[in-house]
Amino acid sequence: MKKFFLFAAMAAFALVACDPDKPDGPDGPDDPEQEYVQPIEIDGDFADWAKLDASKIATAKCPADANKTALKLVKVYADEYFIFVYFEWDKEQITHQPDVEHVPFHVYLNGDGDASTGGFADQFSDACTDVLFEGFIYPDGAAVGSYEPDCFKWIGDANGSGWSWDGLGDVAGICEGAGVEGKYEFCITRELYPLGKIADNFSIGFDIQQSWDSVGVLPIGTPTDDNPTGYIASLQVTTVK
Repeated sequence: MKKFFLFAAMAAFALVACDPDKPDGPDGPDDPEQEYVQPIEIDGDFADWAKLDASKIATAKCPADANKTALKLVKVYADEYFIFVYFEWDKEQITHQPDVEHVPFHVYLNGDGDASTGGFADQFSDACTDVLFEGFIYPDGAAVGSYEPDCFKWIGDANGSGWSWDGLGDVAGICEGAGVEGKYEFCITRELYPLGKIADNFSIGFDIQQSWDSVGVLPIGTPTDDNPTGYIASLQVTTVK
């Protein structure tokens, strides 16, 4: 597990802020060395996920009869400093060419937690994505690598549809990822979110693509006569404090 001392982190990175409702250290406000232990190490070894309180992990599984099934499972755990994501994909449906980045992975984040803002009704029924992360599982084409996405903000109508995004560029260091074929984990650094503070209660969605066509979406439901796509609301997440 990574360990950070908040005093050093604030001085070096301006990454971690003290919570005024908590003492600064084990002996109270006069102790500057309050220790933060990162609960998930982004190293492609997923054993530390099993050590978390399962009741505090937001989880979405793909129904067998969904229209898009390449994403099988996603788990999200958020604390005050990071949003941690674990997901699995169907290796039979996802292939890649060694020299071409043809496995885009998208994160659709409702960062303000407000369902009346944002958009993108094309894959999520609540249509409240504020920021889109677009990156690749195979960033160098040949092997699973770190997730280093570009970021885009929604500029379309509130709760609208369509690919209406304005580029925010590569927000350096906002994500870090690692994994193996079929399984992956990454984190989002909350302090670097380009639209300000991420709400304690927010929602999030994901898709995986093959040659820029979506073949897996989570969360997703079973298609019905009234909802033939099976698209449902994005996954609700509550920050652990």
